[in-house]
Amino acid sequence: MEIVSGGSGMKLLLLALILISLNWMVAHAQEHGRPAPSPTVRATPAPTPVPTPQGWVTFNCVPGRFSVFMPEIPTDKTETVQSDHGPYTTHLFVVRGEKSVFLIGWVDYDPSFNFNTTGELDMNRENFLKGVNATLVNNRTVTLDGYQSIEFTAENSETLFKSRVYMVGRRPYQLVAATSKGLDDSININRFFDSFKVRVQ
Repeated sequence: MEIVSGGSGMKLLLLALILISLNWMVAHAQEHGRPAPSPTVRATPAPTPVPTPQGWVTFNCVPGRFSVFMPEIPTDKTETVQSDHGPYTTHLFVVRGEKSVFLIGWVDYDPSFNFNTTGELDMNRENFLKGVNATLVNNRTVTLDGYQSIEFTAENSETLFKSRVYMVGRRPYQLVAATSKGLDDSININRFFDSFKVRVQ
């Protein structure tokens, strides 16, 4: 099953993984530890962290071809699924900070699957909003490090969301920071988004 944007779209599986992680982590924000991965998801060992001056770590993801500051090194929740457009693989990294939940996900499509870049970005935003029952607060189309992207903020009754979706070649990436209403975590959220750097092979 997939989210369609002019014949394409980020896969529903990636969105589902994001929503499951957000719902669990926001609901258990005062608890310690993280949930065990789903039995259908493979968790890979985390690389050695590189401390940053702010106490966070630099997460260098070799298969994802990106680096980013996060509160700690996450593990890769990965699943490959067959579809009408060939197999696709989703990756999701989730970390809970003191006030916010930080997520990065991407999809690797089958090489034969063609899609519209602009439609991919827009449909991913719309399906994310529906999935978290949120209202769009603002949205802008941007070019970040030369890549076509959108940046949007949204809210529901309990949570504020900031998200960016990048298209890097054939690979869509989504970054999300989710913060409970009434908490100000803008310094960490900006650090997370501003530090994200992706490389093209």
